[in-house]
Amino acid sequence: MIIVRDDLMGGTKMVCMPYIEEEEIDEYVYASPVYGGFQISLAQHFGNKATIFCAKRNFLHPNTLRCKALGATIIEVPYGYMSVVEKKAREYADKPRCKKIVFGAKDYIEPIITHVKKVMKHHVGIDEIWCAVGSGTIASAICIACPTTQVYGVCVGGEVDISFNNLQLIKYPKPFEYESKQKALFPSMPNYDLKAYEICLQQSKGRVLFWNVL
Repeated sequence: MIIVRDDLMGGTKMVCMPYIEEEEIDEYVYASPVYGGFQISLAQHFGNKATIFCAKRNFLHPNTLRCKALGATIIEVPYGYMSVVEKKAREYADKPRCKKIVFGAKDYIEPIITHVKKVMKHHVGIDEIWCAVGSGTIASAICIACPTTQVYGVCVGGEVDISFNNLQLIKYPKPFEYESKQKALFPSMPNYDLKAYEICLQQSKGRVLFWNVL
């Protein structure tokens, strides 16, 4: 099995940051599940210009702590269903020199597609590509970049509305907050990528590439 280690650069969506950044913007606002990965990429690139909205918990999730350590402002939303967190983030961002980023950075899929194509030039003859699915942006980019390769996306959160001829979605049997106990020889987020890796080990066949985002 081939492992793509985008965790080494802070997540696959780090390639979006030059396209998100604008000279006239002083603050980048994003609503995120505490288990999500894009918030980390955002905090790593923008530091104290990043503001992350998330659900309030008794204890800050390690991802939230990581964003905070990178300089991001964290705003917790009580009783924070994602629809409520999104609403609060939109309201907050309705001011000058502030930019609200769509969930999953779906508006910036093109640089991810380009990135996937560059990576796959070094890995010919792959039968299956596996990845975790949160917002669905990365799985969509992989499907578009590799239209003749079978892609398996393991859905770790809520329902995802994406469909491609070469994509099969597999629902992880436990909720987002559950942490996979799967052992891996590389760092992999237990709420996210590690769940996909667990299912990949159980079900994949042939020459397999696993895309580790975080």
